[in-house]
Amino acid sequence: MKSYYRIRSLAMQFEGLIVGVPREIMPGEKRVALTPEVVMRMSRGGAQVIIENDAGRGAYFRDEDYEEAGARIVRRVEEVYEAAQVILKVKEPRYDEQTQRHETDLLREGQWLISFLHPAAPANHDMVEMLAGRRVVALTLDGIPRITRAQTMDALTSMSTVAGYKAVLMAAGELCRFI
Repeated sequence: MKSYYRIRSLAMQFEGLIVGVPREIMPGEKRVALTPEVVMRMSRGGAQVIIENDAGRGAYFRDEDYEEAGARIVRRVEEVYEAAQVILKVKEPRYDEQTQRHETDLLREGQWLISFLHPAAPANHDMVEMLAGRRVVALTLDGIPRITRAQTMDALTSMSTVAGYKAVLMAAGELCRFI
């Protein structure tokens, strides 16, 4: 009986939540804020997930992968921002050359933004002011302490580990001889 209530509470942990994932616009950024596996868990937990088409392309996730996991794919980034209560991004909002506007202009008062915002970087101070001016609830992932208790939320460490492994493999590939 105890496990039934635990499963039931887990199934309702995202009940009614609408999460949006726009395509990353920073040049060279290939990451995506949610994988299809996480979308499936969130969908099973009661969340609606809306993803801009091709948002996962750089990370080799197809729109079909997201749809099979329970996400709704939309063509226009405006649809993501209009429908979602929470926006998940990898990188901070920036000016989009294609649409000729800043991503913060798509956010509305009370909407949540969860991303690596780098608010202490002088280049991002204007963006932080824009978020505050729009009364957006902004949570920065780079502000999560890198301690054991916060380890499940610490995306920075896992990405740094992957980058470290990749650097070693790339360096080994440049060696003139086998070691």
